[in-house]
Amino acid sequence: MKVLYGSTDNKNIHTDTSKTLLGAKQYATRNDLKNVSMRVGYNVELIEFKKGGKWYTYKEAFEFLK
Repeated sequence: MKVLYGSTDNKNIHTDTSKTLLGAKQYATRNDLKNVSMRVGYNVELIEFKKGGKWYTYKEAFEFLK
């Protein structure tokens, strides 16, 4: 299956924007979006978010909260 990267808005709507994670981050930065997600088939998973000008993975955030 194809892996596509994109952005997810505050209504959890995923929009495909790139074939690479870097391209999705660049698109999100240019369009003032905060989340980057990955789509495989019909399944979408949030991967990273931007806070204070830096990208963080959701796994890092969960480990920080423990």
